[in-house]
Amino acid sequence: MTFTYLFYKHIMFRHSCGVCHFTNTTRPSDITLADFWGWEKAASGFNDDDKGVSLILLNTEKGKQLFEKANKSLKIKKVDVDDCLQPNLQHPSEIHPNRIQFEDDYKIHGFKYVFNRYGEAGWRFKIKRRAKRIIIMFKEIFV
Repeated sequence: MTFTYLFYKHIMFRHSCGVCHFTNTTRPSDITLADFWGWEKAASGFNDDDKGVSLILLNTEKGKQLFEKANKSLKIKKVDVDDCLQPNLQHPSEIHPNRIQFEDDYKIHGFKYVFNRYGEAGWRFKIKRRAKRIIIMFKEIFV
């Protein structure tokens, strides 16, 4: 759960994700496979088993020929490319402004630290750390 939170926060993306030149539909591969997020707009009712939908982009004639040979056992719905343009097919990922600090903290302190500092438990970690400081301060004053 925490890995997912950090991933969707974009704080642990590689630097190259922010400058990727493959974030378009002009791709060098014959076929592109991806999770089809937002399939409901293009093919409502298609995902009856609720297990997700894969996006298959056929980029070359060779890709189309290969797909024709392999698609016999697949449930297929052709959609307009404009209906399946996910963010990473339009532009590079936005990199979190604290990405470099996150990486430095991970190298120095490890996963548990970055989990607490940047993860979904982050606010609890900060409050707990502050509360410990207050308790120490009170102990110094009253003891």
